[in-house]
Order: sequence, then structure tokens, then C-alpha cells
Amino acid sequence: MDFANILKIPPKPAAIAQAERVWRESVGELEAARAKHREMHRQYFGQQPGMPPTITAAEVDQAGQEIAPFQAREREAQQLLEAQRKAFDDDLAALKPKIESYRAAIAAKIDELEDLIGMGALFYAASVEARTKLPSKMPSRCEALLGPHCIGMLRKILNAVD
Repeated sequence: MDFANILKIPPKPAAIAQAERVWRESVGELEAARAKHREMHRQYFGQQPGMPPTITAAEVDQAGQEIAPFQAREREAQQLLEAQRKAFDDDLAALKPKIESYRAAIAAKIDELEDLIGMGALFYAASVEARTKLPSKMPSRCEALLGPHCIGMLRKILNAVD
């Protein structure tokens, strides 16, 4: 299998960035409406008795009522953004079988490596039994350097990464 071509992250859709921009704008508008209402509320309750009113309770209430459409727009924008993100997450979830194939391929290669190391160890044992000096120390060192401990660690790492 050609994992270099199979294991590709799908590009993030531009619709997510657009939905995020719309949501941030709606949050900004909502915060501005809330800030206006808070300021009017502060002005109303900060008026001096015996002085002409600068703001009425009805104006403060009206500013409070004007927040509702901004809240609705923010909610709609957030739902759209969440839907776009979920669609992208679903695309990413489609990678799971490919990743499992990749994991299986790694496990198969570890098995092959274990077999190769075992052959080197058997070859070295045969040379010792025949009392011959091999032209390379590699077969004798494979078992010690890459033997059961190393293979076992590779398997633990492979099984622990999810």
C-alpha cells in the first residue's frame, strides 16, 4: 500500500473560516449591544435626584430588548460554525480505516524484523557450534541489540498510541 498517498489530511474547507468570521462578527455585535445596555443602565441609576433625567427607564428597557436579535444571530452563526466543523471532523473520521491499515502494516514489518533477527541469531549459533569465525559480528549483535526487548518495546509503543 502507498501510505504516502493514502495518509493525507483533507484541506480545511474555506466555509469553516467564513463561518468563524461571521460568528466572531456576531459576537462582537452582541457584546456591543450588551455594552450599550450596561452603559445606559449605569447612566440611569447614576442620575442625580432633583436634576432633569438624561435617560428614562423605557430607553434602558428598549436597549435591553434590542439585545435579543443579536443573541439570535450569534446562536445561528455558532450553530453554522459547529455544523461546518462537524462536517470536517466527519471527513477526518474517514481516515480511521486508513490509519488502521497503516498500523497493521507497521505490525507486519515488526514481525518481519523479529523473524530476520531470529535468523541472524540462529546463523550465529550455527557458527558457534561449527566453531567458525564469521566475517561480520552483525549476526551476533542483532539478537543482543534488537532482540526480544527492543521488539517488545516497539509493540508496546504501537499498541499504546491510540
